[in-house]
Amino acid sequence: MLLTGTILFSNKRPMEPNLLLIIPLVLLTTLVVGIGAGMLLARKAPWIPRKIVSIEASTVSGRGAFALQKIKEGDIIERCPALEVTDKDIGGELLNYVFYGKTENARLVAMGNGMLFNHSSTPNVAYYREETSLGTELILYALRDISKGEELFYTYGDEWWTTRQ
Repeated sequence: MLLTGTILFSNKRPMEPNLLLIIPLVLLTTLVVGIGAGMLLARKAPWIPRKIVSIEASTVSGRGAFALQKIKEGDIIERCPALEVTDKDIGGELLNYVFYGKTENARLVAMGNGMLFNHSSTPNVAYYREETSLGTELILYALRDISKGEELFYTYGDEWWTTRQ
């Protein structure tokens, strides 16, 4: 080593960082920041949809949709993006899970839980169609207050039943 003034010079390589120490430290810091941001967003971000529906064995037939929490009359339960296809594109069991589209031959295939709500002549849910910048959506909303754990039903309509007899 050479000592010049107060500056120390060395011909040894500079100390390399210990990656075994740095990598876990970076990962731990990222994890802590991510959890904190997630907790903050969960409380303060109303635009993030909350899961309020679960799919379970129905009290009526097959699968059904159930409320995971109390739902107030008028609340939107789910916005279901939908693909519009022709009636010729739909066959077999899928016929029982599509909605009528804009025209007589159009059908809507709803994404999400929307296609798993069962029928009732006294429904607690209704839906309407909305055109968005991303395409058609079916908006499912509560017709009345719905209790946590209650199965969710909409009416399939008379036309649906007459095509299946």
